[in-house]
Amino acid sequence: MREITILGAGISGLSTSFHVGHEKCTIYESKPFYGGHVYSTHRDGFTWDDGPHVLFNPGEYAQNLFAENVDGQFVEQETCVSNYFRGHWIEHPAQSNLYQIPEPLRTECLNSFLATRRENPDPPPPVNYQQWLNYAFGPVFAETFPAAYTRKYWTTQPVNLGIDWIGERVFYPKIDDVVNGAKGPLDRKTYWVHRWRYPLKGGYLSYCDRFARSAQIHYGKTLSKINFSKRLIGFEDGSTLEYKKLVSTMPLPVLIERSDDAPQDVREAASLLRSTFFIGVEIAVNHPSKRKESWIYVYDEEKLSTRISITENFSPTNAPPNCTGLSVEVYGSAYKPLPPDRQKVGETVLKELIEMGLIEDEKAVTSRNVRLSPWGQIMYDHNRKAALDRINSFLDQFGIIRVGRYSEWGYLMTHDCVLSSRDAAERITKEAKWR
Repeated sequence: MREITILGAGISGLSTSFHVGHEKCTIYESKPFYGGHVYSTHRDGFTWDDGPHVLFNPGEYAQNLFAENVDGQFVEQETCVSNYFRGHWIEHPAQSNLYQIPEPLRTECLNSFLATRRENPDPPPPVNYQQWLNYAFGPVFAETFPAAYTRKYWTTQPVNLGIDWIGERVFYPKIDDVVNGAKGPLDRKTYWVHRWRYPLKGGYLSYCDRFARSAQIHYGKTLSKINFSKRLIGFEDGSTLEYKKLVSTMPLPVLIERSDDAPQDVREAASLLRSTFFIGVEIAVNHPSKRKESWIYVYDEEKLSTRISITENFSPTNAPPNCTGLSVEVYGSAYKPLPPDRQKVGETVLKELIEMGLIEDEKAVTSRNVRLSPWGQIMYDHNRKAALDRINSFLDQFGIIRVGRYSEWGYLMTHDCVLSSRDAAERITKEAKWR
């Protein structure tokens, strides 16, 4: 029996094994492949990622590590992102590019913003995302743009979300930013992602390949039960194992649900954790891309399309020459069920892309794939913190290490997951020295 048992062969599990030492670790993965949420699919000459993954501002250690993982073969470029709104294209973030918003809405947004800032120069700390949006942008812009997108992407009203996830992710403008941005483009970028990197070949999954070399991975191992006090794991194929040290990258609600010895209050806490899921619609087209952006946000609430990725704008090898691949996410959650007919979703999304001018007509489509991604974004609703504290307190009693977005239940990017796995490896090594 190896010293470290790892549940999940996504980037968090692979990186943990890499940092600890593959010779000390065994990874158990339910799928027949590694990669998890950053898995890339290759089909008919196109490469499809599970959403728009890019590496940005990771710090020197992670940046060098990811570069080594692809032997220095990566694309690096400035971020190019836009928003689609009622037939108009608006640079991202829209709050600092009001000049591209049609009148009279542009003036209404500006006046609402100025009135809010002047009437509330020193507002009390917001207690939810809706309050934060109203003061940051004024109620007109807040409702028309970020609140509408929240209902599509986060699948709930902004009032139901906290604010501890925001950080730099949503640009908080100064008065001059909005005033000048209503007249014309600013002299600087205001999106929090300025530059990013992406593997030249193989899709985003290529960043995992080096981590996976020499890793001891057992595939088709779906967790059916776990007993933390006895250190016993059972899999759906009937096999069992006893572990010494456990690292979990599994979604917390699933880990707790399959526990034999989690108390009722911990189970109830796990049932309160919410995340989104999405239908991914991948459409291959036989003409070049109509837009230069890597990804696009769609604010129109009547449209299913929420976020659109243009595959070859991440790397030219992601699509055949003179072709474009469009990957569209349609979000759902416990708060907002997904449409039941996935193929109908695909048909609707195709019509939306034609309306938006991203596809010339249906004859240009060479293939279409519709799939479900069961785990999307962690929802920072008001239940999250207390529920997470209770679950973590329980798991800490048994020394269970959690690594990654769904196991730490946070807004972690891929470089965050790798840094978290490095920290976990350091803790494991220190513990081993004290034995």
